[in-house]
Amino acid sequence: GVGVIRVGGASEVEVGEVKDRITDALNATKAAVEEGIVVGGGAALLYASKVLKNLRRSCSPDEQIGVKMVENAVRLPIKTIVENAGRDGSTVIETLLERNDD
Repeated sequence: GVGVIRVGGASEVEVGEVKDRITDALNATKAAVEEGIVVGGGAALLYASKVLKNLRRSCSPDEQIGVKMVENAVRLPIKTIVENAGRDGSTVIETLLERNDD
């Protein structure tokens, strides 16, 4: 399909900046379609944390500490997004992990 985006601004410089932003957004969208995308909102990282939890069992005590740190770090993006929306991040994380077990 074809779409038309009309851009306006208070000056030529402003119009040029808006056009550049639109071009960047279109290129990002095209790349996502061609190369594939993952679930947004930190969900992919959250689900990766489950793999890390399983990996921790086969590690030495020192390695377990490092893996646990990474596991906690990859859960932070979704927790922060949820808390910024006014919800309890820990509760949402547990709900998502339970649903993904099915």
